[in-house]
Amino acid sequence: MLRMASTARALPFSLAIAVWTASAGAQTSELKNPVEGQPKAIERGDYVYKKRCSSCHGFDARGYRAPDLTAGPYSRGTSDAQLFQVITRGIPRTEMPAAAMDEDDAWALIAYMRTLIVPSAQLDVRGNADAGERIYWGKGNCGSCHMVNGKGGRLGPDLSRIGSARSPMALEREIRKPVEYISPGYEPVTVVTHDGRRIKGLRKNEDSYSIQMMDTNERLLTFLKTEVREVIDEQGSLMPDYGPEKLTGSELDDMLAYLRTLRGR
Repeated sequence: MLRMASTARALPFSLAIAVWTASAGAQTSELKNPVEGQPKAIERGDYVYKKRCSSCHGFDARGYRAPDLTAGPYSRGTSDAQLFQVITRGIPRTEMPAAAMDEDDAWALIAYMRTLIVPSAQLDVRGNADAGERIYWGKGNCGSCHMVNGKGGRLGPDLSRIGSARSPMALEREIRKPVEYISPGYEPVTVVTHDGRRIKGLRKNEDSYSIQMMDTNERLLTFLKTEVREVIDEQGSLMPDYGPEKLTGSELDDMLAYLRTLRGR
């Protein structure tokens, strides 16, 4: 266990994460998978993957809400030590959680992941990223709701590292039909006040007594439950569907090519 607690509390969050990562990396840099290439370990890793990872990375590992694991190298590295750290510790401030599994299962999972990587899969990229960037900020008007590297709106998730967080297949589904997946903290909600006003926006937090939301003008609002008539969980998404009538197949390919370049600073 890393003894970083007292240091992390004394530092700004971003610096604490950097110190934590550097220290963890120093302690795990020499780790090697003790079961690499062993058939029984790979079989066990397959089972662990299907049970623990497939809901986000896809049953075939080609990505769903999380990256395609068949296309190496991974954004956080492909060494045994790096994979072990990502699996067991997660990635701070992302949707990748720490996995509560024992070391044997983690090593078996890594052994199985080694059988998935097909580097040539990276080359199967359609579309023009420069054209996609113009569509993103122009015709698509995506920047009105989504931020990229500090530029854009806040109604939708920050897309600064979406290229390493989502597979192209997942991105295509979520662009064509946004209700396919709504990130936590971005669920649409409507608050109806006692005088009949309807405020639509995104639920940011809610408890038994109050609800906090961001309205469509990006204002952060808090309502006591006693002050409102109704809180409606909307079934759709604030993001419109981008069907073929809005984005042609080639325009979507260009957009996906651009989004794949967004891997954070």
